Amino acid sequence: MDEIYTLPKPEEIAALINEGQLSELRTLLADVHPADIAGLMDELPSDQAVILFELLSLDTASEVLDETGAIVRQELVEKVDDERLADLLENLPVDDVVEFLEDLPDDVSERLIGLMEPEEAAEVQEMLAYEEDTAGRLMTTDVIALRRQWTVNETLDYLRSLEEPEMLHYLYVVDRDDRLVGVVPLRALIVAPPDATIGSIMIEQVVSVSVTADQEELAEMVSRYDFVAIPVTDEQGKLVGVVTVDDVLDIFEEEVTEDIQRLGSSEPLDQPYFSASLFEIVKKRIGWLLLLFLASTLSGEVLRFFQNELDAVVALTLFITLIVGTGGNAGSQTVATIIRAITLDEVRMSNMWQAWRREASAGLILGLVMGIVGVGRALLWGTGYEVALVVALTLPAVVTWSTTAATIIPIVADRVRIDPTVISGPMITTLVDATGLLIHFSLARLILDIV
Repeated sequence: MDEIYTLPKPEEIAALINEGQLSELRTLLADVHPADIAGLMDELPSDQAVILFELLSLDTASEVLDETGAIVRQELVEKVDDERLADLLENLPVDDVVEFLEDLPDDVSERLIGLMEPEEAAEVQEMLAYEEDTAGRLMTTDVIALRRQWTVNETLDYLRSLEEPEMLHYLYVVDRDDRLVGVVPLRALIVAPPDATIGSIMIEQVVSVSVTADQEELAEMVSRYDFVAIPVTDEQGKLVGVVTVDDVLDIFEEEVTEDIQRLGSSEPLDQPYFSASLFEIVKKRIGWLLLLFLASTLSGEVLRFFQNELDAVVALTLFITLIVGTGGNAGSQTVATIIRAITLDEVRMSNMWQAWRREASAGLILGLVMGIVGVGRALLWGTGYEVALVVALTLPAVVTWSTTAATIIPIVADRVRIDPTVISGPMITTLVDATGLLIHFSLARLILDIV
């Protein structure tokens, strides 16, 4: 019976290092998956993580290096010998090397490339020459190209002669000028007659992506067609590489990270958090923070404009936080739903009013419920029936307006090519704060007959 795979605990690793039992640690790590070793290193103090890393064989260390988190990776770059790092990078697929190097300072990246073998270094530099966040930066050039005149038997012999190709799910067919002309799924190759030609079993309608295509477009295509890989071509239609699904998953993670950062009205960092300088963090946040600060002064202007009402009925101030908080929360709920629907291409400019009707109706119902609760709170505080009526009318109006703004603003922003996640969250909350107060005091002036 096979033994159950058990992962060593970080404290076990730390104890072996502290006791100097490095040979026992090397034996213990021999059966641990590289991804799990990287996870253990993330949980160890940096000095112990480096000691563990130095015990690994070249092949294992290469895979671990590719899996480590930003903090440990930075420690390894600082403390592991450059020659060893260069050897490890040569052992990785080119796309993984590019991903590793682009997060490093330029001088460190250039130093490591200079220590690599000329052939590998040239390939890395060629890929780094492509724009960031494009298919050219993400692809691997280790792609299998077939000729249409080959037989199935000849192709299988060719595949057997290759050394650990990265991707065998799809086999791509090129002409004499290396232009992509077809694709052969591996399954089709296996079941085809031995003497059949590749041209007779290939699929001519190949979905490919340009080497300059943005990574979001690339991820969308892979998701739409359920591919595990997609070929990359240059301007002449020549096959230059392939992007595999593991790289696409990294794109999704990166895009989600950027969207989360933008939801807080901050420009996303271009590098791992601990690799970014304090100046870089401030620079990414200051613009939107200043804009939100200026927008927040609108609330002060509204309060100043209705100073007479505040002086006449002090009880109105009790509900300011409740009203603007409820409106902001309702807007946040709506904007999260709408942005997700935009991302999934369910909501766009053409059906904006249909989306607005749904959200405004939901906002009105929610506002009425909140209004009923607000009346009860007002009466419990002994503010009187007139103030309670103001609250009862204000909450539905504010929540309905909040959901309206939270629906329309992201859709319009997306239509004019502005990322809706940047302007939608805090900006809508700030806008609703000011307009909610305006609605609250306008209704108070009308109902309480304040001059």
